[in-house]
Amino acid sequence: MSYLDAVADPVRLRIARRLAERGPASLPELAESANVHPNTARAHLEALRAAGIVSIESEHRPRGRPRTRYALTPGWTPADGGFRGLAEVLSAALVRSGVSERELHDLGVEWGRYLLGRPGEKDVERELPRALESLGFQARAQGGELHLSGCPCPVVSPEHPELVCGLADAVAEGVLAGSGSKLKLARVRHDPERRSCSASLRRAA
Repeated sequence: MSYLDAVADPVRLRIARRLAERGPASLPELAESANVHPNTARAHLEALRAAGIVSIESEHRPRGRPRTRYALTPGWTPADGGFRGLAEVLSAALVRSGVSERELHDLGVEWGRYLLGRPGEKDVERELPRALESLGFQARAQGGELHLSGCPCPVVSPEHPELVCGLADAVAEGVLAGSGSKLKLARVRHDPERRSCSASLRRAA
């Protein structure tokens, strides 16, 4: 599991942020900060350890057994990842501003046209992945299907990944429209937990 996969989960991201902000902590302390049961927190901590993000240290006490504490691996910080922190702030601002789904959709379509560049007939199997990869997706368009993996949706907006999913759909629609293609997105499927999305490209009636 990569570090991006590890912190894509909202609970693991909250744990990592707690450790970054306040230093090493015990299992109960981390479970409380993430608002989950200790057994749930333990499973997420194991995932973070496997990704090399968290390490275990022992706190020696005058009496009794040493207490296990968790800490971020030296050199690692949740802020790592380019402009991800700024993207999180912007997604939070969108939620708070009450922007409608239609407004977000229109913005995505407009951005898709912008990423495409000069309008005109173009190869959508080449242009769709190029545009979506510039937004952080791993994209492939082939045989009438569009597949996205490594989606940044739950990383950029852990509480509302559907916002980023919807924007990705709209960007793809903007690319298709700007390229002069008669194709439209159909049978769109989103799986933020697995960071995977897909859609069929069907000719408009």
